[in-house]
Amino acid sequence: MNLARLKGEIVAQYGTQSAFATSLGWSENKLSRMMRGKYKINIDDAEQIAKLLNMDTELYCQIFLPIQSPNGDK
Repeated sequence: MNLARLKGEIVAQYGTQSAFATSLGWSENKLSRMMRGKYKINIDDAEQIAKLLNMDTELYCQIFLPIQSPNGDK
């Protein structure tokens, strides 16, 4: 997961991680753990984040799927 890009989107749209955590219905601690790589999100979390940040498919892939397929698919 591209955490730097995600943080940029959060700050651009919500101003603070705290405000974004509130919008998600998460504790600040849970969001902080995710942003530090200590909490691995599931597909439902990713969907919720994408909806709140109005992500298109390209941005979603850049943030949540930053590594190319091992068989070379794009």
